[in-house]
Amino acid sequence: MFCLRGTENLFKGLGVLTKITKYRTEGRKRATAHTYRRKIRSALLSLARNVILCNTPEHVDAAAGLAQAISSAGMSNRNYLLFLTLLETNHPYVIDILVGPRNPFLLFSPIKPNWFLVKETFRILAKFKGNELAVKALLALLGVIQNAYKTSRDGNKIYPLRMSDVYNIGKHLAKDRDQLDPRNRLLLEILFDIYFVGIDSDNRGTKQIGIKANDIRMAFFDNTKRLLDAIPDVLLVKDIVRTPMGPKYYQWTAPETSAPALEAREEPEVKVSLQKSRADLAARASAKKTVAAKSGRRAPKNVRSISKTASAKRTAPGRERKR
Repeated sequence: MFCLRGTENLFKGLGVLTKITKYRTEGRKRATAHTYRRKIRSALLSLARNVILCNTPEHVDAAAGLAQAISSAGMSNRNYLLFLTLLETNHPYVIDILVGPRNPFLLFSPIKPNWFLVKETFRILAKFKGNELAVKALLALLGVIQNAYKTSRDGNKIYPLRMSDVYNIGKHLAKDRDQLDPRNRLLLEILFDIYFVGIDSDNRGTKQIGIKANDIRMAFFDNTKRLLDAIPDVLLVKDIVRTPMGPKYYQWTAPETSAPALEAREEPEVKVSLQKSRADLAARASAKKTVAAKSGRRAPKNVRSISKTASAKRTAPGRERKR
């Protein structure tokens, strides 16, 4: 009895040891596989970073190929951040391929503005100097900001503005150009929208941001002032414009576009504050009531019938009116 039990336990023990060894080996293989997958991902991320920097002609070729693949797919809620990442390259050749025949100002119009998109837009504007950002990239980023802050209060609910954000918008103004220049006109309109966001807000900080946006506008229009009077000097320092690295093997021809990205308008946009419009509506309503009371006009028939019905309902159920 004892020997049989011992033999059974021995065979069971060998089976258990075999299973344990097998599971341990599988666990090691899984851990090794996860380690190599992490290495592959880190290598791909480092390669993508080098491609986005566009430091060599080979990297420019790779970035141009990625831009053409993403542009042909079209913008959607899944890949709009890739458009933003390639705009950050600030390479005119790559951005031309990315935008293609589209209007750069309307590049992000299919996407509803959200917190991260607006935040990354202001981060890219803060990253580059006033004369350093490519024209199409600047127009695409300003299109995101105008889409968010065109209507008062809506954009501030998505992303509350900071004073540095207003500075980073104003530093791209070129005072040596006219106010009807498409780029300056767009920047001035955005500052005008931010000014009305501050007026319509009850928050003191938001009002100060709106006042600062108006100060930058006035510094641009007033010939006796400079932008240095409204924007810190550090932000207005110009950088040396370097010639971008060209592609090595990649060939691409720009599509023919007849319509300009922005058209200069002779008359500036006229906006009415929400608070002023509400006050005007209230004043008009009170004036109508006063005129009606002075003239002594009787109420319309339908209003009198409604008032009679309401008074009849208010009477007690036990008491009835005498005919």
